[in-house]
Amino acid sequence: MTRFSGKLASGGALMLLVLACNPEQQVGPRSPDFDAAAAPAALVLHIVAPQTTDPAIDKALDNHYVWLDTTAKSNHKLFVFLPGTGQNPSIFQLVQQAAARLGYHVIGLMYPTGGGLAKACPTTPDPSACYEDARLEIIDGIDRVAFLDVNVANSIDNRLTKLLQYLVRQYPDEGWDRFLLRDQPKWSQIAVGGHSQGGGNAAMIAKIRLVARVVLFSSVTDSIHAEAPSWVSTHVTPAERYYGIAHDRDGFYRPIRAGWDSLGLGVFGAPEMPETSSPPYGGTHTLVTDLMPQGGFVGSNAHGAPSNDLNTPLGPDGTPVLLAAWRYLLTGRDEVEEIAERDEK
Repeated sequence: MTRFSGKLASGGALMLLVLACNPEQQVGPRSPDFDAAAAPAALVLHIVAPQTTDPAIDKALDNHYVWLDTTAKSNHKLFVFLPGTGQNPSIFQLVQQAAARLGYHVIGLMYPTGGGLAKACPTTPDPSACYEDARLEIIDGIDRVAFLDVNVANSIDNRLTKLLQYLVRQYPDEGWDRFLLRDQPKWSQIAVGGHSQGGGNAAMIAKIRLVARVVLFSSVTDSIHAEAPSWVSTHVTPAERYYGIAHDRDGFYRPIRAGWDSLGLGVFGAPEMPETSSPPYGGTHTLVTDLMPQGGFVGSNAHGAPSNDLNTPLGPDGTPVLLAAWRYLLTGRDEVEEIAERDEK
């Protein structure tokens, strides 16, 4: 395990050898080099190898990314970000930093991101049950589908639990203990989110557990003839805690929108375009962008544009163009207005 403290360079200075997300076949890169000495000290970053927290973890060994802004007013919540298929947390550092600056404790969690759900499940007798069983296996490690090989040690549940326990031991003054209850994640204090497959896994966690917030980046992509599978429609976490953002040129846009409708997000209003409006976006819980990704509209770049560091559009100073949108999705109306007022001072 290596610990760094500081802020990552923004914009073009953030050198990531990454590809746009392909939800079916993409091998994720290793974590990029990070020059801690050149960065301010307010944003603390711990880079943690999964097997450091539990020697039984033996797959998907890219690093966890753990963030804490020592100058931000804590909101006493943990934000867990789950990367997409074939990806790892190093690809989504800008979103994780934004959450940390809002007062979240933040974990970019590495987990087994393979599986090929979009290929395997539509051909099964009950595609919705296949999607649900596959995502549950990724979360808890209990064997349910033949095309996945996730055991309990490598599950999201175990990885998050062991990482939180590790952080409590290694950094006792940073407040990680508030997110554990009897040595298990205290889900009521945890917001979950993720990109593509990761967003689908976040939605599944919120289906079976009451969480503080759900942020869906380019997700949920599960579909049956472009319609949402039935598992999406029922969830323990109330609909008002769900927020989503997608790109209208994403190849998965239709099923993503169907999933939002199935979650009940339409009651909060039609999606707003963040590039032509501003927080609180009329109170909607869904945002749809048409911004050009970094690198242009090539391959699946539009799918990665809402959150992937390489694809998300940047301003001339390197600031993510969608930063205000991310803040809204992560906090809601009141906090965004408070942040805007603070930034103007």
